[in-house]
Amino acid sequence: MWFSCPTFGAKSLPMGYGTSHESSYGYCLECGDIIEYGHGRPDRKFCSAGCKNRWHNRQRARSWKAYQHKVLKVLEDNHDILERLRRIGISSIDRISLGQLGFDFNYVTSYHKIGQRSVYSVFDITYEATPSRILHITSRWCGPEEGTGEGEGVSSKKRAKQPSSAVSADL
Repeated sequence: MWFSCPTFGAKSLPMGYGTSHESSYGYCLECGDIIEYGHGRPDRKFCSAGCKNRWHNRQRARSWKAYQHKVLKVLEDNHDILERLRRIGISSIDRISLGQLGFDFNYVTSYHKIGQRSVYSVFDITYEATPSRILHITSRWCGPEEGTGEGEGVSSKKRAKQPSSAVSADL
């Protein structure tokens, strides 16, 4: 789609990127500087190799960040599903039911083959997988349950090493 410039009457694409041979200039997609088309390719998009590299690196970084965000979101969802099952006391569930809860079997944080057993982890939660069931859903973190106020933020070993004078000074 071509746009006409009301001031100069030249035809150009949006953002001032001129590809028409009628236009003798365009704008760099990275920095916005004017590109003179007197020499070189008449359809250049960047004023320099540096601008071209910066623009393409930023495009790749955006797509990589989006991919990372997607993977982390799926892993967090998988963790939340397993954590809810573990908290209500379910340590075994069939694969179909787990899939219906939204669990994605393609995303785990680790896998170990121990003899004939396949042991998977999603962050701190581990489980064994058979072709039809998920077994032994457990957490590797053996601290107190959430909401009790105990152990939140400081481990019991660190609490035991704190000097008693620091406690009395706060009172």
